[in-house]
Amino acid sequence: MPLPLPDAATLGATLDAEKLDASWPREAFVRAALGLTRDEASRAFRLARALPDADQALQRVIAEKRGALRRSACLELVDAEVTLDDVGGPEVLKTWLRARVLAFDSGAHAFGLSEPRGMLVCGIQGCGKSLVSKATARVLGLPLVRLDFAEVFAAGAPEHAIHEATRAVEAVAPAVLWVDEIEKGLGADARDARHARVFGAFLTWLQERRAPVFVAATANDVERLPPELARRGRFDEVFFVDLPSPKERAQILSVHLTRRGRDASAYPVDELTRELEHWSGAEIEQMVSAGLFRAYAEKSELTEEHLRGAARELIPLATLYEEKIQALRQWGQARARRASADR
Repeated sequence: MPLPLPDAATLGATLDAEKLDASWPREAFVRAALGLTRDEASRAFRLARALPDADQALQRVIAEKRGALRRSACLELVDAEVTLDDVGGPEVLKTWLRARVLAFDSGAHAFGLSEPRGMLVCGIQGCGKSLVSKATARVLGLPLVRLDFAEVFAAGAPEHAIHEATRAVEAVAPAVLWVDEIEKGLGADARDARHARVFGAFLTWLQERRAPVFVAATANDVERLPPELARRGRFDEVFFVDLPSPKERAQILSVHLTRRGRDASAYPVDELTRELEHWSGAEIEQMVSAGLFRAYAEKSELTEEHLRGAARELIPLATLYEEKIQALRQWGQARARRASADR
């Protein structure tokens, strides 16, 4: 029988022995090390101690969890380098997430708060659902673990695989479990007897789990979502991410220009994005990329005309699949909380 992994008190003593900077958040480092053996935690803290600031050091400890997750081929530790500032738009969702950070405070449990269980984010492709899921781990200060249902069903015994995966993620908790496009793995229309058993096991775990695992699930094709999945108690909230508003499109364009080393204030961002009605964030990113290709080919700096030329050549998804997108937006109006105040 395997020995139990060290608890928070033991890891706290290990942390104190390594003498990390006293100004760094002790509780965050202890949480980050849960799921490691004492030797693994000691090594992680030593590596962190050599780094210049608390944020880099914390990410180093989280990175050491890769070894703890190798026991399950269905799980992957993802480097969560995305922050909420990198996500243009959904202010309601972002405000909700920032409030959930408080539930991991040391006094939250005594106050009567329990750890948040997670969120299901539905909406139109390319509007930032996966990006928000990645940023969730950063804002909560937790490791981001991705569950791949394709790997679950590729295993010889998928029921055993999902049980092992949930046990492994509980061992490294607190953590954010990211399930991208959950309807593809658990969709109601694709469920045979094997899928039904895996779905039942995962649903039971969602409802009964006691470990502090925040589940961030995304879905594009909401018609395939089983109604049992979105029931309260399994997720704290169901959000719908719509096509960005004019203000959000301006934020998104500014983010992508800044990422590529440009001063967003040097471009007529509001004017450019006002013309991009029904464009998603991914399509705005593609416009910037295509504009840069145009500018580089001309051996010129990126200009407004390069961006406008790229925009003229791109047909947004909402135009190609207008009826399907409109049906999805109508679903979101009635069945989910809007992720954006502007919508």
